Amino acid sequence: MPRNTWLYVIDWWPLLLETGMEKKNQNAHTPLLRKVSSSRVKSDSSAKGNGVENGKAKYFPWKLINWIHMLKDAYGGKILLTIVLVSHLCVRFIPVSVSIGYYLREFGGVKAPEVQAYKAVARTPYAMSPLFGFISDAFHFRGYHKAPYIAISSLLAIVAYTIVGFTPVGGLSLGMVIFGFVTMNLQMEYCGLLVRAKYAEKLKTVPEYSTDLISFVQGGGTIASLLSQVAAAFIIQNYGTRYVFAMCVIPAMLPLWPVAVNLLQEKPIMDTKCCGIAKNAVKHGKGYLYLCLFMGAEAILLMVLGLFPNSLFRCAIGLGAAFFLAIGFLLLTPRMIAKVAIFFLSVCICSLSNSGAEYYFYTDTPDQYPEGPHFSAWFYLTVRHFVRSICLFIGMWAFNKYLRNCKYKFAYLIGIGTTMCVRFVRLLIFSRINIRFGIPDDIFCLVLDALGAMFGELVMLPNQILMSHLCPKGLESTMFACMAGAFTMGGQVGTFLGAYLLKQLGVEPQGAVGESRQFDNLWIAEMISAVACIPPMLMMLMILPDKTPSERIILEDDSTANLENESEAPSRAISSKAKYARLAGDEEAPGVAQPRAPSTVMRKRSGR
Repeated sequence: MPRNTWLYVIDWWPLLLETGMEKKNQNAHTPLLRKVSSSRVKSDSSAKGNGVENGKAKYFPWKLINWIHMLKDAYGGKILLTIVLVSHLCVRFIPVSVSIGYYLREFGGVKAPEVQAYKAVARTPYAMSPLFGFISDAFHFRGYHKAPYIAISSLLAIVAYTIVGFTPVGGLSLGMVIFGFVTMNLQMEYCGLLVRAKYAEKLKTVPEYSTDLISFVQGGGTIASLLSQVAAAFIIQNYGTRYVFAMCVIPAMLPLWPVAVNLLQEKPIMDTKCCGIAKNAVKHGKGYLYLCLFMGAEAILLMVLGLFPNSLFRCAIGLGAAFFLAIGFLLLTPRMIAKVAIFFLSVCICSLSNSGAEYYFYTDTPDQYPEGPHFSAWFYLTVRHFVRSICLFIGMWAFNKYLRNCKYKFAYLIGIGTTMCVRFVRLLIFSRINIRFGIPDDIFCLVLDALGAMFGELVMLPNQILMSHLCPKGLESTMFACMAGAFTMGGQVGTFLGAYLLKQLGVEPQGAVGESRQFDNLWIAEMISAVACIPPMLMMLMILPDKTPSERIILEDDSTANLENESEAPSRAISSKAKYARLAGDEEAPGVAQPRAPSTVMRKRSGR
């Protein structure tokens, strides 16, 4: 490897751990690779062998490093490392959601609609995230708002993984198992929420690179999820599902590292008390407090309802809870936030889930469903997920290439419209028409997975960007959690509606021998789910803001627009004139911090 390459790598890693400076003009975001390599190319003709020519990266590895450097310069290296440790290696690497179905199948006697209901109950912490977010914003321990909650939820999850993972299947009651799943999801949601709130703060300072930062989060998470699926499929097929949870003890410990070394860059509040209340957050965010308490109560209600066998009662209460939640957003939050939250709620409710029946449809053995696909655990978990992961990257690339400067409405129209078309095509495999035309189940399923993942990413990326832009200052965790909670609660109601639809159509497989007739009407359920995508497409045209992902969204009636954290208020002395000059790119304006030159450039200036 040429000498310049080693110099560049040596220079890069120490800088990754440095806190990035807030550089708000475009010139300050020039990638470090171009700064360093351009001077070397002029003095050393062998630099072309590094994949760098005329100061620009030619090959993919160098372009990737260049891109990461751009993110580091824009948002800071510590936040990137925190995202890797918490979001990628813990939240996305732990395969709880895909292992629940296999564990309940080994447990025995659980029908498909109940599997869906228990999965919805296990996801209750995601619906309670608004309450968690406000608690972290309003209450501190030793002056810290995020680190203590990450540590507590991680320790509880480690206990849950240990008990479920090292106890034989059947050694625990079904209620204790479900409670363990809830505790596991509590860590993943709480840690993921607080990290999302942290990078939402960073994202609002430099919105020009918002799609790049969200792509970094989603791309790394996709790779981690793919690796976890491979490990989970191997363990389930050879040892048993409970050993998957035993394996998760190690990644569940990783969030404790950012807490120990303060990679979140929290500045403790100067308070002598062991714990306290952020009075500004409570004073200016009373409406959000009431909304969080209401959403937390609804989440607990839906969790209890999920344990009841009466599916019609579950659906009625769930729809009523969603209606009152929409009213709460309209009364207690700014108009733009309320409209977007109602849109998210409607999209998820209309996405009727058939996941419980699909699981048995794909994985039943020849004795159970002779006409079925008979997918193995390896194919169902690993091969399908690998194809979806590749297509997720394609979807990210397509969004960043063609849709990053398009309006939100156009991006959602393409994403939701194509998703609806894919669901209509899925009717062919559920009605077994593909077999009549000689199309193998595995090929047809992989094609549908690829299209669904690729077009679904066109919806997920705008979701993350839009939620980050709508977070009021000082209440990032709370508002991000409220938006995500609306998304999750809508998904729970959609799952209840899907379970009721399956029961009414007589689709209730449970892995019993000779249950072919249980799948006769599955294609009807899928057709109804596809048609249900139409109302959100019509709502989108009236609700979503007429902006692009790179534009700021001003909350005109937001009472927390000028809210500051208590820990940061004394240190902010930059005048409004200097702030707007910095936004305009005037580096000579008074009060504007000058960017620090990279270490390699300083050494060159000094002759070293």
